[in-house]
Amino acid sequence: MDYLARSHALGATEGPVGARALNPALRPLMEALHHVLAGGEVAVHIVRPGNADLVDELNHRAERATEASTTLGMAAGDTLSATV
Repeated sequence: MDYLARSHALGATEGPVGARALNPALRPLMEALHHVLAGGEVAVHIVRPGNADLVDELNHRAERATEASTTLGMAAGDTLSATV
């Protein structure tokens, strides 16, 4: 939740609760993800790097979220875990 809340605070989603939508700038990334999941291959090119401290923070939050999800899943008997 921490990762998602921070991502929302930074603009990943827009709109009020119940009517939130993905930031239009992120839609191409979701489309790319869907192609990968469907067996395709994509390339991502960073045109202008973002704030390095924020990038590090988000990477750390994503790692913590993955660890928490894995721990909860294992406790519930779920053998499937993912990395954000």
